[in-house]
Amino acid sequence: MQAAKPFRVGMIGAGYMAKLHSLSMNNLAGYTEDPADRFDLVRIVDTDAQAAEREATRWGWSEHGTDWKTVTRDPSIDVVDIATPNDSHHEICLDAFAHGKHVICEKPLSVNSEFAAEMARKAHASGRVHMVNFTYRAWPAIAQARALIKSGAIGNVRHFEGHFFQDHNNDPTIPLHWRFKKGPAGAGALGDVGAHIIDLARFLVGEVDSVVATTQRFIQERPLPHDRSQKGQVEVDDLAAAMVQFENGATGTIKASWALPGFKNDVYFVVVGDKGAVRFSWERSNELQFFDSADPQPISGYRTIPLGRAHPGAELFWFPALGGDLGVGVTAQGMGYGDAFTLSFRHFINALKTGESPAPNFVDGLRCCEIIDAILASAEQGRWVKVHRTIID
Repeated sequence: MQAAKPFRVGMIGAGYMAKLHSLSMNNLAGYTEDPADRFDLVRIVDTDAQAAEREATRWGWSEHGTDWKTVTRDPSIDVVDIATPNDSHHEICLDAFAHGKHVICEKPLSVNSEFAAEMARKAHASGRVHMVNFTYRAWPAIAQARALIKSGAIGNVRHFEGHFFQDHNNDPTIPLHWRFKKGPAGAGALGDVGAHIIDLARFLVGEVDSVVATTQRFIQERPLPHDRSQKGQVEVDDLAAAMVQFENGATGTIKASWALPGFKNDVYFVVVGDKGAVRFSWERSNELQFFDSADPQPISGYRTIPLGRAHPGAELFWFPALGGDLGVGVTAQGMGYGDAFTLSFRHFINALKTGESPAPNFVDGLRCCEIIDAILASAEQGRWVKVHRTIID
């Protein structure tokens, strides 16, 4: 039998995300039994030539360079992987689709919903596979939470409470890099970490109809990158907090900050229905909590479910089925952050094999950008704002 050819990838961007993407593509082949689950790391490019060379050496990319068009326009490359500042996504994606490439793009899809809508239209028209890397969707505990909600285990959803809190940008000595500027970033903590909790709200509950929000900037100025004795103005939010109304009648809150001391990487949500609830925190990422109102009062309360082979995606990793194929007596050794990215790329490669774009795709990325725009507009105007949803044919 002829061996399946690997999907040939070019990556644009050699920063932090390049590590996780490269790790995931390299790891995937070792986890699955399908010989088609292979990526060939062809070329990585970055405006910083040294960074591109360093990551190429580190992860085994065959070539490196500085011109992103050598990725989007190379006829030998099948997939374009975009991990660059937000304001560059639009131009790169459009060029990639114009040259027949499949695309995986980091979140948020773009700096605003206008650009994101054009990207979603071009993605749809191209017939190519497109995906936005909302990594947490793929996490087994979160996938299990969705399965419980969709099965009716918690009844009709009444309320969603979610936040993504970190504290790393509480340090005022961090220089004024691109994430602190509205032009290249679009939004601050809201667009960076908030995009994930917005996507999870949609994933678990449904479409958001309207929002009322406020934003805060805790650190007004930061040192300039090339002259730390000088300071420049921060232009984006350090915290965003919104009340939301879902289309299905549920209410909710969405909050995001990268400057709250004590929170290291807290992706948190609770979804409450009329029969029970599910609760999750990334700080205890190998656990899901489930509450069932039908439990007798003497034992009523949240039960903790350890993540293991029985949960969606977890069977890929380190969980021996001690009872054989039936999975009886499954252990739960635990999984980590890099595993979440491996699962995202597993969804992506499965889509490449079928030719059908997975969720989250560019339309999901657009919906996230539309909610971000509505939250920013509400914070500026001090009123409820209805979320505009663009129709993508």
